[in-house]
Amino acid sequence: MDSTWLKSALLGSKARIAVTAVGALVVALGATVGLGVFGVPSLESVDNEFGETNETTTVVATDLTLDNPNPFGTGFVGVSAEYAIRMNDVEMAEGTKDDIDICTGRSTVHLETYMDNKRIPDWWVSHVRNDEQTEVAIDAEVQAAGQAVPIERERTINTSMIERFNSNETRPINGSTLLVDDPVLYVNQTRGDWGEVTESETPIDTSFVAYNPKSVPYTVTEMRYEITMNDVTVGEGTSREEYVIAPGTTERISTRTAIRNENLDDWWVTHVRNDEVTELRIEFEATVQLDDPSSITGETVEIRVPLNELTHEETIETDLLGSENGTDDRTENVSRSVPRA
Repeated sequence: MDSTWLKSALLGSKARIAVTAVGALVVALGATVGLGVFGVPSLESVDNEFGETNETTTVVATDLTLDNPNPFGTGFVGVSAEYAIRMNDVEMAEGTKDDIDICTGRSTVHLETYMDNKRIPDWWVSHVRNDEQTEVAIDAEVQAAGQAVPIERERTINTSMIERFNSNETRPINGSTLLVDDPVLYVNQTRGDWGEVTESETPIDTSFVAYNPKSVPYTVTEMRYEITMNDVTVGEGTSREEYVIAPGTTERISTRTAIRNENLDDWWVTHVRNDEVTELRIEFEATVQLDDPSSITGETVEIRVPLNELTHEETIETDLLGSENGTDDRTENVSRSVPRA
């Protein structure tokens, strides 16, 4: 007998046996899946946190903790995972991962996706329109063997960025000029409310009740403002409506300030890099026209008066993804006040 033929026959038989065995194993595994013998891995938790951020994108890092009840890995089943993060129904990030091989027992699958920072203004508008409240929804789902295992996390974030601006405290306003003795004015009341938010700007309607303690009238010809968030200028402008304050009387001075939403993606980068903490600051300056005490012809002069006592400061803290403590389904007020400088 030809030994070459015999060797080929034996090896060929071994190959056929191996193929048959593998085929039988696949069929058996398929049957266990179909009969429900295969245990579908459970999704125990989802942990998210913001990672690196730059001018255009922010990394969202997600860890899925899975428990595989089977005595073998899941590479042959084709496990996949998908997740999405919404803030007031604004899609902020979504991602998928296929062909996940989970070892037996508990394991963690790490996912990363990139959030477009241009979505920040859309979320901001929804937050302010919703009375400074954001509903964060994190949905994840693991699919294995034709079955889906979902998990949902929800949390509510509240802020109060301008509420503390409302005050009935009387505050002296100093001009720090030789033309008139301080205080130049007193402010007896301040009010601030969000205006009608648009896609392009977030207005803040502010007003001051000013008292003139002098014997001559004042005319406020301009009000200037600057809004910064973590030292990023997000809004600035000038209101040129004139207000005359007669001696010994009060006058309500209204001015409209606004955050330019197009600047918010720049602010967002600083917010994430600062562990989701923002220092909000609104500063005012007035131009006041008054009689020149050195003039014998009744001429007037204008002085610029920094309204330092009206500066509004607020520390805003958020934990949008719940990465600080990992708790679910909770409402959290994350704004706190700091004393005026």
